[in-house]
Amino acid sequence: MLLLAKIVLYCFAIAKCASASNSDGTEVNVESEQKPQGLSWEEWHMEHEHQLVKYDPETFFDLHDSKHKGYMDRNDILSLYGLNRDEIVGKGDGMGQHDDSEVVDEGLADRVVSLIMKLLDVNDDTKIERSEYLAFAKKGNEMPDLGVGVGHHSDFEAEYEIHHWNQYHKDDDPEIKNVHKEDIEHELLHHEHEIEHEEIVQKGASRSTVITDDELESRINFMNIPRKYKNGI
Repeated sequence: MLLLAKIVLYCFAIAKCASASNSDGTEVNVESEQKPQGLSWEEWHMEHEHQLVKYDPETFFDLHDSKHKGYMDRNDILSLYGLNRDEIVGKGDGMGQHDDSEVVDEGLADRVVSLIMKLLDVNDDTKIERSEYLAFAKKGNEMPDLGVGVGHHSDFEAEYEIHHWNQYHKDDDPEIKNVHKEDIEHELLHHEHEIEHEEIVQKGASRSTVITDDELESRINFMNIPRKYKNGI
């Protein structure tokens, strides 16, 4: 009971850190997505990231055990929660504004890994063995919601392909003749991200440099954007 109480408090602490500010003033607002009512975090993750409404514990483990090692390690846990990167571009799914938070705090990542290890790493070897996870899951337990979003596994370009391109364009519209607002939003995000990183290289700026969306968009040469993306601009 005491351990459960500590875990609940730990979850609150992680969620608080996920929406707080870093010491350099940059936001760490990684929870830009809200879990749908009626779904657990794990169900939300599996449906959104893996397009699976029904699954068993074995499937969940196999999907998140990179390289099929037989265990989940720190990198697998960070990947599961979408924290295996230095920055989250836009909302993390290929959409959003470039002013949205990009910083992933290393301290937050450490706390997430520590909590998950406390829950599942029974023999304290810094690995979640397949048997440990299955014993945990078959008691009806699930991976907890730590307030860090749905857990995008890939970068914002790959996430756009997974969640939009593959569904609406890959087979039926590869030339993107039917342009959606998501296509335009992603293309602008892509250009803004490129411009910001060019600015950082040219000026030797730190990651804390802030360039607003208006400033970025003023530098975009819309003539260079393929015609297929221009509907609505």
